[in-house]
Amino acid sequence: MTTIISVAAVDDHPIVLRGLADVLAGLDGIELVATATSIRALLAGPGRKAQVTLLDLDLGDGSEAPGNIQALTEVGSSVIVFSALGEPEAVRGAMRAGACGFVTKTDDVDELGTAIRAASAGNGWVSPHLAFVLLTDKAPDRPQLSPQEMEALRLYATGMPLKTVARKMEVSPETAKQYIERVRMKYRRAGREADTKIDLYRRAVEDGLLD
Repeated sequence: MTTIISVAAVDDHPIVLRGLADVLAGLDGIELVATATSIRALLAGPGRKAQVTLLDLDLGDGSEAPGNIQALTEVGSSVIVFSALGEPEAVRGAMRAGACGFVTKTDDVDELGTAIRAASAGNGWVSPHLAFVLLTDKAPDRPQLSPQEMEALRLYATGMPLKTVARKMEVSPETAKQYIERVRMKYRRAGREADTKIDLYRRAVEDGLLD
């Protein structure tokens, strides 16, 4: 039996909401339960209980994206930003505010479906295009990791124990541990928390290091 993922959408353009309704109707296992032009309107109705919310980054009603994302995550909804903006700064800001996915309005329908399913499972997701943009971005708070450190982060952040990371990288467990500690240190120096494995997972998603 297929589990249905309930989805809500917030956008201040009614034509976009109508288009989303048509698109989501064609995706298996996904049901659009509510749409709204503001966070306040969504939270006042059935959209409050949606598992995943698609959120426009700039609603034009004076609200700020970080506050909107926080309001949705506080009621238990996983937030995917669905925006025309795809600049690294916008993506990073949304992910750091608590969004678990970022899809641009030019991405393929299949990618939107993949993002929704990932979000419902508690995973982070950005489109391949945005991942490349983030990966090549030289923002001041993006630490410069060596190839070995990036690979260790990718493996460790997805849940692998250090011994498994070491085996896959063909290094000793102590060397793998050193890679992770250097990654943590570089993120801390950049002013970004990286003390736990969950922190490292989010940093990896934010910086395009994970698919």
